[in-house]
Amino acid sequence: MEQYKMKNVSKVYGQGNTKFVALNRINLKIKKGDFVVILGPSGSGKSTLLNLLSGIDKPTKGEIWFENKMISKYNDEKLRKYRKRYISFIFQNYHLIPCLNVKENIELSLKLTNQPIFKKEVFKLLKIENLKNKYPYQLSGGEMQRVAIARAIIKNPQVLFCDEPTGALDEKNGKVVLSLLKKINYKYKTTIILVTHNPSITYLANQVIYLKNGKIEKIKYPIKPNRRLA
Repeated sequence: MEQYKMKNVSKVYGQGNTKFVALNRINLKIKKGDFVVILGPSGSGKSTLLNLLSGIDKPTKGEIWFENKMISKYNDEKLRKYRKRYISFIFQNYHLIPCLNVKENIELSLKLTNQPIFKKEVFKLLKIENLKNKYPYQLSGGEMQRVAIARAIIKNPQVLFCDEPTGALDEKNGKVVLSLLKKINYKYKTTIILVTHNPSITYLANQVIYLKNGKIEKIKYPIKPNRRLA
């Protein structure tokens, strides 16, 4: 099933001498349950593309469709409902609330859904059962990112947007996080759209989008996408 479709999408910031074309005539399709990696150097338009698909920002021109609904024409209230119902985010810098413990941080997302994944299942999947009463300052970077992932998936989103999710981690913890994302994609059939500048991450994907100077340079579809659990 086709989940996302972008037709001639452009995003321009500023005007006149300050005009900057972040994305230029993007055409793209993403299927439900895909693991998509958006790859490109700094300034290539990766985060802008993520922001448009997730409804954080609106395109200057073009159409963005989500499950046959043109979300690029949505007003702010409709976009808010779209984000609340269908999507979650994982960021590079965790964004945990310091005054709440792990359990409380994760439970915040339960206010955003009527169909959550069971807490015990999420805690077991992310291997954070022993962390639930700890506070963010007591956690390592890898542990904080696992808590952030738990908070994102407990609401049972259809789409999980990941903005450089391993950027602040060492290689060992980065591999753990990527393995968990792979398991989530496989177990829950969650569409994952991951932005990175690291080409070594592309082995996870069944669609790799290469961006350069605001344009799609190429798209690769691995013949045998690595969809099994590690």
